[in-house]
Amino acid sequence: MGQVKSGYLLVLVLVFVLVLASPTLSNGSSIFPGFIKWHVYVMNELSNESLLVHCQSKDDDLGSHEVFEGGNLTWSFRTDFSHSTLFWCHVKKKNNNGCDSGASFDVFWYDERLFEKCHWKNCLWRVRDDGIYLTTLYETQTLEFYYHWGATRHA
Repeated sequence: MGQVKSGYLLVLVLVFVLVLASPTLSNGSSIFPGFIKWHVYVMNELSNESLLVHCQSKDDDLGSHEVFEGGNLTWSFRTDFSHSTLFWCHVKKKNNNGCDSGASFDVFWYDERLFEKCHWKNCLWRVRDDGIYLTTLYETQTLEFYYHWGATRHA
């Protein structure tokens, strides 16, 4: 009886190893996204302006940061196993005339389409004069427009 249980355990371990080694999971794991260490970047690509950035999740408040032109705010995390990890940011630029303009938007949520756009690891949000774009860290030519200035997140 003990040999039968050991045989089942060995088969289960082999199946698990094969699933993890599968070529379809080489950039990440749609089955196990909780094992991935995610990196989010909010990059200031405004023309000659500083950017005030305040990002948080329901559990972690990353605080307010001034990000100078060409700089970025970066953080890393792992998703929770209940698939409810959500980070959002409020960004604000200071115009030369003293008026503030800003946007509030989600930067990470549990969605396989987002995971693919971020290549299962790095989500780069580029804050520009005309809006906010998403790209992956290594494919900076592939920008996807996501948010207008004045956007508000839907809680």
